[in-house]
Amino acid sequence: MKNKLIALFLLVVTLAGTSCKKWLDQQPINTVTEDQALQNGTDAEGAVAAAYSIFRRGLSGLTKDDTPSTTRNGSWGDYYFWGDSRSGDWITPNNDGDWAAGFQNHLISRTELEPMTNWRLFYRAIEQCNLVLEKIPAIKTNLTEERKAQLIADARFLRAMSHFYAARIWGDIPINMSARNVQPLGRSPLNEVMKMVVTEVDLALPSLALANKGTLKESSSRATKGAALALKAHALMWLKDYQGASDAMKQIIDANVYRLVPINQFRTLFDTGESQEMIFQMYYNAKKGEYSGYYGHIMTYYLTNPYTDRGNLSLAVPRSKILEIYPDYARDKSDKRVAEFFQSIDFSVSSSELRPVLPDPLQNGERAIMFAKFRKVKDRSYNLMDGSVPIFRYAEILLLKAEADARLGRVADALENLNKVRIRAGIPAFTRDDAPIVIEEVLAERRRELIGEFHRVYDLVRLGRLHEFNSFVTAQGERDGAGFFPVSDEAFNNNPNMEQTYYWQFNQ
Repeated sequence: MKNKLIALFLLVVTLAGTSCKKWLDQQPINTVTEDQALQNGTDAEGAVAAAYSIFRRGLSGLTKDDTPSTTRNGSWGDYYFWGDSRSGDWITPNNDGDWAAGFQNHLISRTELEPMTNWRLFYRAIEQCNLVLEKIPAIKTNLTEERKAQLIADARFLRAMSHFYAARIWGDIPINMSARNVQPLGRSPLNEVMKMVVTEVDLALPSLALANKGTLKESSSRATKGAALALKAHALMWLKDYQGASDAMKQIIDANVYRLVPINQFRTLFDTGESQEMIFQMYYNAKKGEYSGYYGHIMTYYLTNPYTDRGNLSLAVPRSKILEIYPDYARDKSDKRVAEFFQSIDFSVSSSELRPVLPDPLQNGERAIMFAKFRKVKDRSYNLMDGSVPIFRYAEILLLKAEADARLGRVADALENLNKVRIRAGIPAFTRDDAPIVIEEVLAERRRELIGEFHRVYDLVRLGRLHEFNSFVTAQGERDGAGFFPVSDEAFNNNPNMEQTYYWQFNQ
């Protein structure tokens, strides 16, 4: 057993932490190591857990441990920079040049941003899933057929999720369905990727449970029927199959597993992830050493004293933009989310003390309001920060279904789900019943409800509307691919089939 555990450890290290300069055209992994590592049920469980761990690291971003060529010391919480930073809503109050370059879509000229162009860890997760799908069916020791089917479904879900997440970032991407791919793969059209995602989810669904064992947080950190249906719905929205997307989300609603929690439970939702509203998340558990120190979670850039010892803010939403996004708060302060998502800090207090939170969340003027949707204990440290990275939650699915239904002309159904989220926030129900206006209101509500949750840029790119909100992206640039990230130079090594996104062939 000891030898098996050592072999499994070596396999995970090989897949998750190598610094090989090739990306998909690698030589086959040593088959002796594979055979030793995947022989029984314990090995199978560990291999699937490793796939989730690699995917979570992919969301956080590359570090020097992954590739010595990166110029940054640790991961930055890249999920924020892919999904939020270019939305036009954010500023860098301390005038950080890297963040400003990201906001302005200058994604090649700054070498510190280069790791964000690298899809290596997503494909490491995909390769791990492919290995699981190849090896687990033959395992007969300490693994029931029912559990085997569940683990295979887990791997299918995560393989689909990894392709889906990468496709939203880079657009056309390689589809890799082999654990030992030795042929250089080209990029498949985004629509083909999304069709593959739907197919994989459909294959996984019959073997997935409504909920996994453990706490709510633990259950929503692995594949469930709800998570798989949410993934399928999102992929179908990219394919403009609004009926299929609406049907998938109706199954989530009808399952009665998830619910909107009251505003007074938002701290549990966003700070711990231990909530019935969470459908799928990647959760960092400091007690397990999953990250500690300055890097790895976007909270390190959102928060300042008293939460961390940072004296100023790196990332924030300016006051004028908050009032634009939340018009009900601007009018009569009725939108309860503003006080939950933003805070003003008394900067007159010495930085060596715990600075108090001011009663008015927007008191600090235009540039010094803290985005505090996700929080930690007030101890002025960066160490051992627990935190949830939400991917799908119930409010988001209700709003996505409202968009799908409005596009199908089912305005009453759209308004029902839109208004569930609005009323929870303390603002009046929306009553206009013309579909184009309802669609716009749904998108505005997604902007309000999901701010800082890594959806806004994907919504805008999916609809071809990033240029409407980011003045550094033109309509023609967006048609040429400016909404997607450029592909890292690493992907071109020994791969004649790789091609750079058209826009990024000419723009730095």
